[in-house]
Amino acid sequence: MTALSLLVLLSLGIPWTVEPVGFDEPSMPGEHGGTVQALEAFLPDTVIRPPGGPELAFFNVGSSEVVSIRVSVPLVEAVEEAGAAQILRIQARDRMQTLANRIGARAQVHRTGQALVYHVSGAVEDLDFLGWILRAGLAEPEADRFEAARREARIDLQQRQETPEGALALRLLTALAPGAAPLQGSEGALDRLDSARVTALWSRSHLRGELRIVAAGRLDPVLLLPIVTDLGLPEDGPTAQQPPSESTGTSRGAPEVIREWIGFGWELNSEDTHAAQLVSARLLSQTLRDAPGSYEASVELWEIGRRRAVVVSGAAYPGNLPSLRQRLSGLPEEARPRVDDVRVEAAASALRTELRAAARTPWDLTELVGQGWDSQGSARAVADLLQDLERVDVDAVLSFLDYLQSASPVREELTP
Repeated sequence: MTALSLLVLLSLGIPWTVEPVGFDEPSMPGEHGGTVQALEAFLPDTVIRPPGGPELAFFNVGSSEVVSIRVSVPLVEAVEEAGAAQILRIQARDRMQTLANRIGARAQVHRTGQALVYHVSGAVEDLDFLGWILRAGLAEPEADRFEAARREARIDLQQRQETPEGALALRLLTALAPGAAPLQGSEGALDRLDSARVTALWSRSHLRGELRIVAAGRLDPVLLLPIVTDLGLPEDGPTAQQPPSESTGTSRGAPEVIREWIGFGWELNSEDTHAAQLVSARLLSQTLRDAPGSYEASVELWEIGRRRAVVVSGAAYPGNLPSLRQRLSGLPEEARPRVDDVRVEAAASALRTELRAAARTPWDLTELVGQGWDSQGSARAVADLLQDLERVDVDAVLSFLDYLQSASPVREELTP
């Protein structure tokens, strides 16, 4: 932050907490300037904490013409509210897009496992208008547009259930996290929802002090202060509680299939680091690719709220189903003899490269850092992940695979 910026803050007489942030961790073995530079690229240049919130992490990057601002609202739905956040998303998307189109800005609203995210990017000279777009998106839902939004949410859910991949994923998610509210909603919950319940969810979640904001651009961060403090949200709201749970049924989906689909899911051990989980999942995927069979198969690492799961799934015609089932269930055992220093380092290096490549623009950087903040509770989560990827070794991967071999996975199948 420049001396002028600090003088402006002092002249306002506001007790802001303004922190320049640097990388001050101990150096790692073999660490060189390039590694340090990569880590520092994911550390905010300035963190601003106004009284009553929200917290802002600012990155001084990119060109002088573009700024991106990502606002995250931590949000958890009760089972009977499943889909209410989708209705908030649909309404906010329409409001933001209408305004963004006026100035050629980019605007997006999406749901993650931890939050509802409002994201906007545009010219620095339109900064005030970008703030207006965010304010419109974060505004209270409109009762007269509830039915149209619910109809769209139903269509989105039905389309997901009509694909074998989507239906299998929903079933695995239900088995891995019984009682959790599906992010897309469920048919029963969407049928029971009304405008008042959606507004209640908005009221208890959209509070100024709960927001997490990541911004990136080539400008003085003090210019962002009016936007941070004037998003039209209260500092306090109703007591953060969820209504009593009631069964609304589970949306399992019954798509037409011509192949057999099968999936196995393991809830992961919280003692393993995120870096070890990512490297291990990549090695599992490579094991599948290096010895392909007469079937389709994949490995995914899922985030379910604050937990993670590894999911292996695939599709085969009936004659090949036994071999697919055996392959997927035994994949951790198959991968174990392949784990060595060369493969572990290659997988970790590829992940570090992908992380850096995923943050080449202000929009992508704010999204990646925001995802890490939502998931890990820290604006420096991506930098910490990069550092942890330097430390992953054979023992960490073998421990991960041993855990999978000893644990009992959930299993779901779709048959023609």
